[in-house]
Amino acid sequence: MPIYDLVIQGGVVLLPELNKEEKLNIGISQGVISCLSSDEMEAKEKIDASGAYVSPGFIDSHMHDEDKEDGGIIEKALLRQGVTTAIAGNCGSGPLGSEILPFRKEPWINLGFLTGHKKLREAAGATDRYLPAEKHQVEMMKDLLRKELENGSFGLSIGLEYLPNTPVSELEALFEVAVDFKKIWVPVHIREDGPASIRATQEIMDLAAKWPLRFQISHTGSMTGFGQLKEVLALIDKARASGSDVTFDCYPYDAFCTDLGSAVFDPGFEKRWGKGKEALEVASGQNRGRWLDEEGLFERLRKDEPECLIIAHVIKEEEVQLCLSHPDCAIASDGLLKGGRGHPRAAGTFPRALRMLRKMGYSWPEAVRKCTSLPAEMNWLDKGTIKEGSDADLVIFDGERLCDKATFSEELLPPEGIKWVIIGGQKAVRGSEVLGGPKGKLIKRM
Repeated sequence: MPIYDLVIQGGVVLLPELNKEEKLNIGISQGVISCLSSDEMEAKEKIDASGAYVSPGFIDSHMHDEDKEDGGIIEKALLRQGVTTAIAGNCGSGPLGSEILPFRKEPWINLGFLTGHKKLREAAGATDRYLPAEKHQVEMMKDLLRKELENGSFGLSIGLEYLPNTPVSELEALFEVAVDFKKIWVPVHIREDGPASIRATQEIMDLAAKWPLRFQISHTGSMTGFGQLKEVLALIDKARASGSDVTFDCYPYDAFCTDLGSAVFDPGFEKRWGKGKEALEVASGQNRGRWLDEEGLFERLRKDEPECLIIAHVIKEEEVQLCLSHPDCAIASDGLLKGGRGHPRAAGTFPRALRMLRKMGYSWPEAVRKCTSLPAEMNWLDKGTIKEGSDADLVIFDGERLCDKATFSEELLPPEGIKWVIIGGQKAVRGSEVLGGPKGKLIKRM
């Protein structure tokens, strides 16, 4: 009888890709699941998972880990909620590999990066967000993108709302490079939120019909959660039915978070959202916790501290629930911190979403699929399932107690109900305690 490095015994194993659950023991050797069986196993070490569920590690396909200083903070916040793999650099902000990878040699989770359209523009000297890049700058951007994709970047991330006058021709010039590579992913923060999100979504559906690339509509609930969500989902479903490669994600909060100095807060935002400065909360910096309806505070911070994070409490909760309830909507955090401060989604997204899905009537395998095998498929990751030969990235949780605890005032509180998180066969989290040093790996496009 083999002796495994680690055995997880007595738990109910969730098999999301098969939509089933089964009481099995899991034998792990050299970071890989070597055996699934109801029989007893010998091991150097055992974890008793009796009364708990054993799930594939959660996969966060949309988060932000571009800040050199905040990496450990946000990675550990995700890890504590069961995330074992994440893709950073979304919304056009993905850095060039040479800028970030030297600072992420030992990540706390398995971590991959996208190449951002905004960062390509900056590297090529196209720094005015309201002007298209010039022809020679576009050629520089194409050369840079090719090098990044050759080095394993997961794809091209686009943030059109942050670069609102970007012509489609500029995007298509970059797509000309992307189509030379396999398994390229193009997550898009669409050009407009609120009522105009319908036409902004259609813009991407038109591109998806033309280009053989995978497009993902990022944080769909926060862009269209003002009464437009039903129509936007219909556009996505129609595009998918016609053969376009389109996916989408959502986080389970009725408030979004971004930089105050961004074009999101250009004049007209009150009309789009039906709410004004009274709904905007400062999330980072020395004014954290203040609201922007204080006289002169919005104008002063937008001028003097444009990078401070703002939480906008403007989304309709029923729209978020509608998005999450779609069978093919992946859960993703859009986690973003500055100076260790930001939105509670960085610490609570996955337990919160799972609890919401359970209340909607989803079974545990159905709910967990949105956090595991579904985002794995979206990113062509050989993860997100529990089977012999797969990486031993696992989360063990108490289904009765699982819930988020992070709040807008205490955004990094870990969730309840997470018993263990395993990365590559190594125990990474027990309860809310991160064990030892980093156990993740930098990952590249397959």
